[in-house]
Amino acid sequence: MSITHLDAKALKEAFISGLLNLKAHKEEVDSLNVFPVPDGDTGTNMVMTMEGGTHAIEDGEQERIDDQLKRFARGVLLGARGNSGVILSQFFKGLSIGADQKETLTVPDFINAFQKGVEKAYESVITPTEGTMLTVMREGVETMQAAAAKDGEVQTFEDLFTLLLTEMNRSLANTPELLPVLKEAGVIDSGGAGFVYIFEGMQSSLLGEKPSFAEEKSARSVGAVAASSRQIDITAFDADSELEFGYCTEFILQLQNAKVDIPSFDIAVIISYLESVGNSIVAVKDDDLVKVHVHTFRPGDVLNYCQQFGEYLTLKIENMSLQHNETLIVKEREEQKMVHQDVAIIACVSGRGLEQYFKEIGADVIVQGGQTSNPSAEDFVAALKKIDADTVIILPCNSNIVMAAEQAAELVKESAEKQMRIVVVKAKTVAEGYSALSMIDKSQNADIIIRDMEDAIKHVATGLITTAVRDVDYPDLAVNEGDYIGLDREQVYSDSPNRLQAVKGLLEKMPEIKEKEVLAVFYGKAVDQEALDAFKAMLNESFPWLEYGFIDGGQDVYDFILAVE
Repeated sequence: MSITHLDAKALKEAFISGLLNLKAHKEEVDSLNVFPVPDGDTGTNMVMTMEGGTHAIEDGEQERIDDQLKRFARGVLLGARGNSGVILSQFFKGLSIGADQKETLTVPDFINAFQKGVEKAYESVITPTEGTMLTVMREGVETMQAAAAKDGEVQTFEDLFTLLLTEMNRSLANTPELLPVLKEAGVIDSGGAGFVYIFEGMQSSLLGEKPSFAEEKSARSVGAVAASSRQIDITAFDADSELEFGYCTEFILQLQNAKVDIPSFDIAVIISYLESVGNSIVAVKDDDLVKVHVHTFRPGDVLNYCQQFGEYLTLKIENMSLQHNETLIVKEREEQKMVHQDVAIIACVSGRGLEQYFKEIGADVIVQGGQTSNPSAEDFVAALKKIDADTVIILPCNSNIVMAAEQAAELVKESAEKQMRIVVVKAKTVAEGYSALSMIDKSQNADIIIRDMEDAIKHVATGLITTAVRDVDYPDLAVNEGDYIGLDREQVYSDSPNRLQAVKGLLEKMPEIKEKEVLAVFYGKAVDQEALDAFKAMLNESFPWLEYGFIDGGQDVYDFILAVE
C-alpha cells in the first residue's frame, strides 16, 4: 500500500497509535532524567498531553484534515502538562496552522505543516536549548525538506516516515553531545525520546497496524484507574451517611478462551444479569473485550459474576453518594462569588500543609500540582475563571509548570471571557513562591507587588532533600541509588545514606550560606518528630546564625524544602 494523501480518518488513527506507543514506553521516558531525583515525569506529561488531543477527536468523524487537526491541537493545548507537554502542544498547534485550508495532506503539505510545527515549538521557549526535543524536531524536518528538494526521492508517506524517523533517532542519540548535562548523566533527552515514540506509533498506523478506539480507551482506562486515587472531601461521606445512589462500576473484561467460546459469546448474558442488580447499564463486546458501565449497590456481586467469563484489565468503582455530596459542596462554594479585588494571586503547590499555608500568607486560589504531578493549562484556566480581579498574579512554584501557566494566561486573554491583566511571576520552586508571597503587601498597587515578588525571588536560595532513584557520578560527587541527596534547582550538593547528613552537607555547600539569616523548612509526609528534633539540634550546633522555622508542608516527593534568605 502506498499512501500519497493523508486524510482525516488516517490521521485520527495515527494519533491514537502514537499515543498508545508513547504509553507503552512512558516509564522509560520518565526514567530519562538528568537529575537522580524522583521527578522524572516527562513521559507522563506527554501522555496526558496527547490524551487531551485524542479525547477531543474521539467522538465523530471529521471529513477534512484541517478540521481534525484543529480539534486535536485544541485538545493537546488544554491538556498540556509540564514543559515537554507545552512544547508538544505548540508543535501540534503549528502543524494545524500549516494544514489550514487543506482537505487532505500530500507529502509536501505534511513537510510544510511539520515546519510550522517546529517554528511554533521554538517560539514557545524563550531561550531554546539545543540537544532537546526541539533539536530532534528541527533536524527531522530539515532532512525531509532536503529530500523533497530532490525529485522522486520521497513519493509516499511510508517513505517519508521512514526517512523522518531514521533522522530523528540519529538526532536523539546525539543529544548528549549537544547538552553536557545529558552526557554527564548518561542519558538521551527525554522529551525527544517521547516525540520519537509518538511518530513511531504513527508510522505503525500508516503501515496498516491500526489500533481500534476500544484499544485506545482501554489504555486510557488504565491511566484513569491510577488517577482515581484522588483526594476526597472527608466531610462528604461520614459514619452517619447513607448510601443513597450506589456505586458507579466500570471495567474492561478480557474474555478468556479457557472460560468461554469467545466468537459465540453473547453479551446479552451479562446485560441480563446487570439488569437484575443495577441500572444505567452500558455493555458492549468488541472482539474479545467487554466494556461495562453499571450503577449498582452490589459491585462485588457484579465482579464475581462477570469473572466467570474472563479477567479484568481495568476496574473503577466510585461511591456515587460521595460524588453527589462532593458536587453539592463544590457547587455551594462556587456560588459564593469571589469578592472583586485589585490584585488576586494563584499559587501552584501540592500537599495539604503547603496548600493551607500558602492561602494563609496571601494566595487566593491554589492549583494543586508540583513535582511529578504537573497541572495542565486547563487547570490554570479553571482557576482564572474563579477570580474577579483587575490583576491576577500566577506563581507556578515549579520550573516545569511556568509554561503551562503562561499558556493559560494567553488562552484566557484570547477568549475575552475575562478582561483582566494576568502576570506569571516565574517562581520556579516552592521556596521562591513562599518568599514572593511572604514579602508582599496586597494593599499596594499591582506593579509594586509584582516588583516586590520578583525582587524576593532573586534573594532566596532553594534547598531540596529527596531520595536518589539511580546512581550518577558527578566530577566531585558520587550519588548512590537509595541515598538521600541535597540539591538546589540546578546542582546536587550532597549524598548520604543518612538524611540529616545530607541536609547538613547541602547547607554547608550552598553558596553564600554564611550571609543568609533566615531558614524556612517545609517538611513532607515522610518526616516524623524525631527527625525534626534532630534537624533543629543540628542547626543550633552547626548554623547558629540562622533563625529558623518549620512548617508542615505534607508534600510527597521532597522530605525537606528549604527556603534560605
